[in-house]
Amino acid sequence: MKKNMNSENNTIKMLNLLMNNFLSKEDICKLLNIKLPTFYKYLKIIKDAGFEIEKNNLNYSASKFSESINYTSLETSIFSYLLFLSDSMLPSKKNKIFYDAIMKMLYVSTKDAYSETIKKFETLKKRASDNIFKEKIELLQRYKDAKYSLKITLRSGREYILTPLDFFWQNEKVYFYFLNNEVKRKKMISLEKIVKIIPEDKIEYIPEAKETIFELYGRLAKIYVLKENERIIDNFSDRLIIANSNSDKDILFRRLLRYDELCKILFPKEDVEKFKKLIKKSLDNIK
Repeated sequence: MKKNMNSENNTIKMLNLLMNNFLSKEDICKLLNIKLPTFYKYLKIIKDAGFEIEKNNLNYSASKFSESINYTSLETSIFSYLLFLSDSMLPSKKNKIFYDAIMKMLYVSTKDAYSETIKKFETLKKRASDNIFKEKIELLQRYKDAKYSLKITLRSGREYILTPLDFFWQNEKVYFYFLNNEVKRKKMISLEKIVKIIPEDKIEYIPEAKETIFELYGRLAKIYVLKENERIIDNFSDRLIIANSNSDKDILFRRLLRYDELCKILFPKEDVEKFKKLIKKSLDNIK
């Protein structure tokens, strides 16, 4: 997705968060994964668009419109669909012109009409995303069952030749877990980043995805030191995703159990279930 469209989407999200709610700039930055200068940039865009910004004890809220037009339910449905088109289908330059025209009409709507439009817009995006995820998962699973290596292309343009292994869900995202055939290393990637899937060659077998993937949160994620047989798969501002291979599972689980609520096992399913049973057993022993 183009950078300018990301900016526009985040402006909508920020406005939606501030409507009738007081939030700190730190909370907004964390929720949208943006820096403080970007927060002030979006805040200016919102103010220039005709919204009145209230500030209370370092918390912000978008509470009033300069004008109010009470659009009908049919009109909010049309606006939401037009926003969906501008978000997903048009070239970037035309996209911005189209997007700006729709938002100018929404800027003078009542709060209820604006909220209804954005809610319908988000519903359309989720349905489209769910359908795309379903199609990608079915396609990848079909190629895995047929024992094909694959060539995938990401939104960034990067390509991988890979062996498909499995999928798992985390934070409302679907992650594709695979073996990079070129460097012989396992990797995971968010399914939404994949734009093209092409079957390559038949392979004799699909290797087992034996690695244990777990997630660390908060302060632990910032200070954690990798142990033997561990590597970082993904690194976020507030969490860390790690793959552990070849460690004794019982020893690994007992160590992760000490991290309490700051740790969660993501994959594979049998490890998730085993870890849950270990947690339950530990709780039962405390009673």
